[in-house]
Amino acid sequence: MFEVEATKDGHEHRVIDRATDVYLKWLVAGGPYFTEVFKLVHSEGSIPFTTVRAEGVDPESGLPYFVFRFLTFGSAPKAHRNTQDLVNRTFDNETEKRHWMNVAAEALLVFGWAYNGLKAPHPSYTRVDLDGKIYILKDFGYTLNSK
Repeated sequence: MFEVEATKDGHEHRVIDRATDVYLKWLVAGGPYFTEVFKLVHSEGSIPFTTVRAEGVDPESGLPYFVFRFLTFGSAPKAHRNTQDLVNRTFDNETEKRHWMNVAAEALLVFGWAYNGLKAPHPSYTRVDLDGKIYILKDFGYTLNSK
């Protein structure tokens, strides 16, 4: 399971799954539609990707939420100017790509608005749209903490 980790000085953060040594790092945000670039790092390399956020209100509960949608996965073309170390990632097949997108979706839920997904106002505040299916924290076995 992922958790938020800060450096000793508190200036850098990442979302890490210590059991698998996979982590998510936020790199840059911008653009007119609030795009964000992340890097998912694992033992075999890294996977850059771009997301966009949309806000909404749940029609059943009336509670606000926001949802991440993937714009790219395996590249972040608009970020290369600002993030020189990014290397595009190609996948051997769709199964491999889907695996890593699921890992990224889980990490994004823990990332939340800004490394605060496990401290969100309610359990479905952060959502990830993966091929039309909406995921929330409980889909990956998480509960919110109040720390």
